[in-house]
Amino acid sequence: MSAFPAGESYVIHVGATDSLLARLEDGARTAEMSVIRLDLAGLTDDVALSDYLATAFMFPHETRGLDAAIDLISDLEWFANPNGYLVLVDGLDRAPNVVQSFAGVLPNIVDRRRSQAVPFILVILMNSERLTTALAAENRLMDEAGRLPWAQPGTGGVDVVVHNGPA
Repeated sequence: MSAFPAGESYVIHVGATDSLLARLEDGARTAEMSVIRLDLAGLTDDVALSDYLATAFMFPHETRGLDAAIDLISDLEWFANPNGYLVLVDGLDRAPNVVQSFAGVLPNIVDRRRSQAVPFILVILMNSERLTTALAAENRLMDEAGRLPWAQPGTGGVDVVVHNGPA
């Protein structure tokens, strides 16, 4: 049972405050969710991002590219945690070349976790106009995908909550 209501279990938080971060971490511990910390500082391109995600999420086999990262982060069966995941992302402000790509995979991952009813909360500690614009664009694509006749029911954009204005 998640410590978070369903509406809070599949969210991307942008520019999280210290108090929100503390509440989410406490809730995750209470719910026995896995907490995964990412530090993207210094990543210079999509290859570096893909390689970093493979290491951080301990992918069980070799992968290439962000599409593979989406698939595997949407799965995480090797963690075997039905209680869900809280992913804390720092350093994105020090990795400007991967902001667009990283933001591009997030709504897809959260949407897939939502369809599996496994809580997946992302907290990005920074905020920028580039990040929120990229997330909004990806959410529009997810909404379009959800309207396709062959789309899995429930497919669509995910909640993005912006807590602090862009830096």
